[in-house]
Amino acid sequence: NLYERICAHAVVLAQRIRNAFVNKGYRVAIDSPTNQQFVRLPNEVIDRLRQDMSFDYWGSRGAKESVVRFVTSWATSDKDIARLKVLVG
Repeated sequence: NLYERICAHAVVLAQRIRNAFVNKGYRVAIDSPTNQQFVRLPNEVIDRLRQDMSFDYWGSRGAKESVVRFVTSWATSDKDIARLKVLVG
């Protein structure tokens, strides 16, 4: 059941990412129950996070805000999520 455990770990951490953004008042662009989370963020927040985190634009960059995609994996740690929470503010 290694594959199932790895997937479950990634999904749990992805939900923590989602909750961190929602708790700060940011909107989820796509409600995803997977290891991928799609969040609508102001571009200045994206620019700040990009200095320390890796994520993808989900579509083109908007004038004031954009949707970004965070993906977790078997290698994502609780420390990674804690760091993201600090950077989100």
